[in-house]
Amino acid sequence: MDLEIQTKYGKVKGFTEDGINKWYGVPYAKPPLGELRFRRAVECESWDGVKDCTRFKGRCVQFKLSGPPMSTDSEDCLHLNIWRNNNQEEQKLPVYLWIHGGYLHTGSGIDDMYHGESFAKNGILYITINYRLGPLGCYDFTIYQKDLFDSNCFLSDQIMALKWVRDNIEAFGGDPNNVTIAGESAGSSSVCLLMASPAAKGLFHKAICQSGPPDSFEPPEKEYKKNKKFLDKFLEELHIEPDKDIEKIREMDIEDIRKVALKLTKTDDDEDEDNLNIPSSVYDDLNPESLFDMVKAGKVKDIKLIIGTTHDEGTYLYSMGECPMNWEEIRSFCERHNLLSKYLDFKHLYRLLRKESDQCSQFYTDYEFLVNSCFFADEVSKWSENEVWMYRFDYPPPLFKEIELNATHACDIYISSNQLGERGRVIYGDTDPKVLKHLVDSMHGSFVQFAKTGNPNGEHLDVTWDRYDIESRKTFIIDEKNKVLVNPNKEKLEVWEKPV
Repeated sequence: MDLEIQTKYGKVKGFTEDGINKWYGVPYAKPPLGELRFRRAVECESWDGVKDCTRFKGRCVQFKLSGPPMSTDSEDCLHLNIWRNNNQEEQKLPVYLWIHGGYLHTGSGIDDMYHGESFAKNGILYITINYRLGPLGCYDFTIYQKDLFDSNCFLSDQIMALKWVRDNIEAFGGDPNNVTIAGESAGSSSVCLLMASPAAKGLFHKAICQSGPPDSFEPPEKEYKKNKKFLDKFLEELHIEPDKDIEKIREMDIEDIRKVALKLTKTDDDEDEDNLNIPSSVYDDLNPESLFDMVKAGKVKDIKLIIGTTHDEGTYLYSMGECPMNWEEIRSFCERHNLLSKYLDFKHLYRLLRKESDQCSQFYTDYEFLVNSCFFADEVSKWSENEVWMYRFDYPPPLFKEIELNATHACDIYISSNQLGERGRVIYGDTDPKVLKHLVDSMHGSFVQFAKTGNPNGEHLDVTWDRYDIESRKTFIIDEKNKVLVNPNKEKLEVWEKPV
């Protein structure tokens, strides 16, 4: 197909590589600079001539990494990237839009493990996006001044990207009426928010949530207090008095903002003596109610959903010191999270694991990932208009097994995207090629099939995915040998009882 595409705003030029047409760094919103810093995404302005989209643009500024920023990091980062095969006969391709993870403070759609060559070869038009992070994307300065700031800017970015897809993707050969959104970790949490956001209604049709906790917020008043506590400290570190000169942050050097964000996010809230709660999303018109309340009220309907976790999500977080490290810390954690009445039940539940480190990492796996994913699937599946499938990725990559991380957080991304580049080859390098192909066929192949048809089943699988419902909670286990388990988390869910 022609690599020079006329979009709603102007022409963009891509390139072809190994049979795949690619467009990198396509703007989907106006640069969020100057007066638009800390404001929601604004639709692109038109341009003259042809915009060269043959190279990636930089990442959004990163706020949870040590060391200096990359020279390409930029506040002008609201770009997307497109992969599709170069068969001109294929039009109306299913669209798959990937939202990267990274605590809402780091990460980028240009990361090579998110690239879309394999999706494109399998007949999918694949897209990755950048969205604003940390203070620029999810710190709610409207607490202090509503005229100069907006809330949930990161979510507005993601919604604007979906609007761009609706209005422009047909010119690239994609079908705006067959859009799947997918993400991992914070990207998966974003997918959950988009499922419930009134502003995103009708912009996509299917969703895949990988290892991302569906947020279960506190009541608005308590959420407000937690966010304000963090933001008061954040502004104090910047020497800004919010009742006098909050506007100064709009013109402050981004590196000064970044340094303070790094300082306040280098440890999690469990080890911070001030018990600071790092902001994510807040209640507003884009996110008007608790996600679980909206699902229970039938406000999340007509959706097809795949949701799942890895078997050992918490081992990586434990190794980084980002979760409770012993039972004394778990007790303190329970006190802060209104779970103290369950403390002895938790000790009994995890007692069979051989080491305290295993017990702690499994506790956090369940708290942060598994429990709310199951309860979210329960609530979504209650509505006959929805279809839900659940998986668990159990295969421990050889490198991670050797260092006792096993099937840890994010290890499945390389399999679900079939992007076994340099890092993937290190992690999965000693895997039997037949086993590796089986894993890719089972996960990546299922996601491709889901994007095409709305059902993950296909001839490539040796086990059929069964629909999830609250009675059986059937879960597709992806491992060296696949299987379906009925209610594999029954004992855990009975202890946890409700969204946490």
